Amino acid sequence: MEAADMLCDELFRWLDNRKECARKLLELAQKLEDVHEGSNIAQVVGAATSVGAISGAAIATALTGDKASPLVAAAAVGSLAGAAVSATSTLVEALIASRTFNKATKLIKEGEKVGTRIQELLRDLKDRCGETQKARCAGAPLGAHADELDCEMATLLMFALARRSNTPVPLDFLRGFNRATFFRHMTPGGLAQAKASDFICQALGAVNFLVLGKEMVKNIELNRNNQTKAVAKAGSEALGVIGLGISVCDLIVKTEELIKDYRVTEASKFFRDSARQILEDQQKLKEQLDAMHEIIQKLLQMTRIIENLGEYSLSLNEKGQRVIDYIIGTCTDDTVLSWLQGLTNQIEFVNLVRFFQERLTDSVYLTTSVRGHIHIVFVAHGRIDDQFMPSGVLVPTHNIRDTILYSPWNCVIDADAACAIAQGFIQVTDRKLYNNRSTANCKPNPLPDHWNRMRRSLHDIPVILLSPVTPEERAWALFHQFWRNRMELEERVIIPYLVPKCLEKASGEIPLHMLIFVTSFLLMLYGKTATVHLAAGLGRGRETPSSSEERERQERERPAWFRQERERPAWFRQERERLLSTSQKRLRKQWVTQYAYTSDGTCMSVDLGNTKVDSVLYRALRSLFNTNL
Repeated sequence: MEAADMLCDELFRWLDNRKECARKLLELAQKLEDVHEGSNIAQVVGAATSVGAISGAAIATALTGDKASPLVAAAAVGSLAGAAVSATSTLVEALIASRTFNKATKLIKEGEKVGTRIQELLRDLKDRCGETQKARCAGAPLGAHADELDCEMATLLMFALARRSNTPVPLDFLRGFNRATFFRHMTPGGLAQAKASDFICQALGAVNFLVLGKEMVKNIELNRNNQTKAVAKAGSEALGVIGLGISVCDLIVKTEELIKDYRVTEASKFFRDSARQILEDQQKLKEQLDAMHEIIQKLLQMTRIIENLGEYSLSLNEKGQRVIDYIIGTCTDDTVLSWLQGLTNQIEFVNLVRFFQERLTDSVYLTTSVRGHIHIVFVAHGRIDDQFMPSGVLVPTHNIRDTILYSPWNCVIDADAACAIAQGFIQVTDRKLYNNRSTANCKPNPLPDHWNRMRRSLHDIPVILLSPVTPEERAWALFHQFWRNRMELEERVIIPYLVPKCLEKASGEIPLHMLIFVTSFLLMLYGKTATVHLAAGLGRGRETPSSSEERERQERERPAWFRQERERPAWFRQERERLLSTSQKRLRKQWVTQYAYTSDGTCMSVDLGNTKVDSVLYRALRSLFNTNL
């Protein structure tokens, strides 16, 4: 951050320097024009010999004041050749000796130093960003796209601008916004740039997105081959926004060259053109900094909208709509965007933001700046679907370090396993797999000796669906009791997916990746990173009661079409089973390739032994997971 803060200070220093430098050059131009007007009068009343002397003396007097009077006398008594040489020399010496000229040269030198300093800080910031990106990616290369570094540099510069103006916009929120808007082409997926900008403008208000952070970074890079020598044209167009514009060497040489030939009008134009180009460059940078500041202010407003969404609702109010517009405009995950298409899901998404906002703000680990990384444990009813998706969807942003799944596919968990996951002491060597429905070996072959980490997974995974704990379940009250006591255990934030009473009938299954996306979105507001752990079953379909009484009851409640299905001819049922078996084998192969797969009815457990557990938490987990085992 230090390099970005210093770079920000130098940019503002450069703005002030350019403005003052242009003012002094305009003063020089005006003085030369005044002298030129005086010399034209002299031409009417003087001979050719005295014109040079009088013109030179007049310019010297105009530029230096009464100090030039002795030079006038010396020029007046000289010979024709001597007078001309003396006049030219007097002109140059007087101009260079003037206070305005000296101040202009001093400002130009200062500008050169600031420009050089900006380049040094820019290189330092670039190096630091490269190191940060490599560390964040665990040593992996930054990626094929060169704009990756520019994006991070623009983010840190904007964050420095925010601190300079005392605007508390979280760094991760800025980073996510920049990656999704300024450098949208870096991440495949999401809406087209123009359409996405429409949603962002609706969410944030009118913002000029034509001025990009990328352009900002590019414009403050000097042409290193021209740092000390500029073309003798106004503004040195080749140097870019933070160019030197005009060097001291150029100023002296060009002025001397023009005045020697008595081309005072051209000298004046040279000063004015240089001042104009300097002001244009200064204004361009100022506009870019102002646009960044406007975006920062709009993002601050968005964070406050998110923090104050109000009560749960079965409709989408104005604040909720702005949040949805922002997500749709900035998100580049097609899976998330697809889920957000319907109004019902949009309402549910906003309610999820409210739910997690409540749960996370209650956590001491999020509201304090002591710890930057936390562990979040989701607890819910779970199952897997036959549809597959990329495993990377469960690690949507860099602030989700990893998502860890514990049981094999098609395997549920009991309260002991859930408790060990929630409290963080579960070990691979402690897991046990059993099956109450079958005496056959239910242990997968092979069974990996590590947990299923999504960050390192190279294969697609089945869609994981989580169902909420409803108020009618005993676990609902027990989890609330646990929340009232304490919600963190060993730096782990435990979040049971509970439905508020007012939304009981409107809530249903939610894909795990949506819960993680909401979490990552909110973590940006706190500047935190997290590892997500899932304490939920991964069976195919909801758990079936194992008691004979329950199975008999379900049999009696079967619909008529189901009983008729069993009365179909044997060949029909065999063919259907064959087709289903082929499909299941294909799916099973995918599950095994990704991690491991167990037979139907398998459950994972651990031996808690004498391990100390939170009694209220364990009672809630036992009520949730052990009902049907």
